[in-house]
Amino acid sequence: MTESLTRRNFLKWMGIAASAITTGRVATVAGQEGYTAARCKIGESELVEFSQEVRSGGVPPDGIPSIDAPDYVSAERAEKTLSGILADDSVVFGLEYEGQAFAYPRIIMVWHEIVNEVIDGDPISITYCPLTGSAIGYRGKVSGEKSDFGTSGKLLNSNLVMYDRSTGTESLWSQILGTSLRGPHAGEGLETVPLVWTTWSQWKEKHPNTSVLTTDTGNPRSYGRDPYGSYQKDGTYYQEGGPMFGVMEESRRFSPKKVVTGVKVGDCALAVPKAEFREQKVRNVEISGEPLLIVYEEELDTVRAFSREISGSVKSFEKQNNRLISRPDGTTWSSDGVGLAGPLEGQRLTPVDFFDVMWFAWYGFFPDTRVLELSS
Repeated sequence: MTESLTRRNFLKWMGIAASAITTGRVATVAGQEGYTAARCKIGESELVEFSQEVRSGGVPPDGIPSIDAPDYVSAERAEKTLSGILADDSVVFGLEYEGQAFAYPRIIMVWHEIVNEVIDGDPISITYCPLTGSAIGYRGKVSGEKSDFGTSGKLLNSNLVMYDRSTGTESLWSQILGTSLRGPHAGEGLETVPLVWTTWSQWKEKHPNTSVLTTDTGNPRSYGRDPYGSYQKDGTYYQEGGPMFGVMEESRRFSPKKVVTGVKVGDCALAVPKAEFREQKVRNVEISGEPLLIVYEEELDTVRAFSREISGSVKSFEKQNNRLISRPDGTTWSSDGVGLAGPLEGQRLTPVDFFDVMWFAWYGFFPDTRVLELSS
């Protein structure tokens, strides 16, 4: 099955005619030196350019329906009721929030792309773009006011463009940027909540009391089938070929679908090659003057990013006997940023924005991105 046919079939199953967009320009790989806040800042001119590059994805607003009244079951119940679509190696997007755990099966999210939720009174939007392999959690507040998001039917760099329902379909937001491109909030950003890409077996092992999103979505779909292919089989959209829609910038440094963990501090960007970093485990880095910790969490097979500044003091981290240790204080930390033993026991590291994403999409938005060089 070809990429374009896959997209057409998806739109056909949704009852919508498809239209293909193939615009874009090619750029060489950006150099890694001189990476400063001034170079990576998204200013007014960049915002205008992004806005001008928004294209139709062949779907009207809400043609891909968000889930606005999500239904959950326990892990034990999910093993029974979702047995046809939720195997141990199935991808789920995991959210830990205020002591609660939630699993969002990718095979459900691929048909809806957005879940609007309220947890302990806080609006949260879980977003997923299958075209770019990016799952990102956002706080559902625009200018401090509660809102939720719908699919606009538009794309930027082949990535999901959302709209803010509090202000209407002309208020467009980029999923990867987390920034409003058009409308009354143009230039404003959303606050992220950490969302990890993992498997069902890994998530339920770490969070046996997790709640799991069900197929009771209000808009039934063919949940046992992925219109784009499979992460468990080779030769589908997720592994091969280029982007389905045009992108603003291209790089041949990696294959287009290679998974990197994208890290953002302000508008500055770092790409961490995920497969290679599994061996590296931990790195102390700096982006535009911000000291960061990049760490691999084996339990969930995910890469996380945190600030290394704790109570005004910058720490360095190392792995020692498979334990994550901060220096000079000697505190032992979990890979998800909790102090386990030592002077800083009980404290939490502050996460920065991070998420898995296909290389072509990350580079399309951040052509000046740094790439974490990994030692052999």
